[in-house]
Amino acid sequence: MAKLPAFLCTGSSGLIASAVKAAVKQQDFPFFGIDLRGEEQPVNILVKEELDKVISSLIDSVSREKYQPVLFHFAAVTFTGFNLTQEQVDLSWKLNVEGTHNVVEMCAHHHIPLVHISTDFVFSGCTKSTPYLPEDSICPDTTVYSQTKAKAEEIVMRAKNEQMVVILRLAFPYGNPHHSKPGLDKKMMNWMDTKPEVNLYSDQNICPTPISYIAKACVKTAQLIVENNISSGKILHVVGQPTTPYAFSVLVKNIFEKNVVLKEASVEGKGTKNFVLDTTDTEKILGITAPSHEEELCKLQAERA
Repeated sequence: MAKLPAFLCTGSSGLIASAVKAAVKQQDFPFFGIDLRGEEQPVNILVKEELDKVISSLIDSVSREKYQPVLFHFAAVTFTGFNLTQEQVDLSWKLNVEGTHNVVEMCAHHHIPLVHISTDFVFSGCTKSTPYLPEDSICPDTTVYSQTKAKAEEIVMRAKNEQMVVILRLAFPYGNPHHSKPGLDKKMMNWMDTKPEVNLYSDQNICPTPISYIAKACVKTAQLIVENNISSGKILHVVGQPTTPYAFSVLVKNIFEKNVVLKEASVEGKGTKNFVLDTTDTEKILGITAPSHEEELCKLQAERA
């Protein structure tokens, strides 16, 4: 009988990972959170011995005859700006780079496939005007987030010939409305609720991504790994349909009936113009596509009502 996936997940209390947890449990797959908070036993992935002990305990609790554990590495510091404190800088390098190194090492030690969660920001130093392909060379900008996530990808990809690793690149997540951390939709609504006028870029191309779609893609990826239907080192672009911050905000304003003036602004000279990731290969591999932003936002509005 074919094995089923058992999910181990770092950063399991986070905005996206908590939705993955719900999706996994809906399908009755085992789920084990690895986090400093939100789980019965706090785990610090920076302490290798602690991580080793917890992973050993978790995988021993499931039948290896029935289940194949797969570890999803969501834990990361996501400060995306330039003006970070030294404490934020140090924590970013420790968790995003050193933490990833520990996770890769522990997955190799326990023979567990790894799905590393990355970001479109690994391309934020590039100048390409067309969508980025999974095989394009990454080119981070000088921000700590971009630099550390690019370094983490390099660590994961160096291991692809010795162990099973897959990378999922995500972008501008939105949804999971009951979580304390806001996604892109809640951030925009917060601006609209507190300001009479909001300026948003109309010449920056991004791929806001429904968290419900990310959760579905994670479950599908784990199933492909367990079935040996995906190769090590594969990079998947799990992102939503391309748009601009301004166009997305217009949808948010109309669907959630916000009383605010939206104005178009230019990103010229202020940041990256193109964050679009090509999803053609990913959609073929996973067999799923992201819903339209209008469809997803209407669903979220109905959930909040």
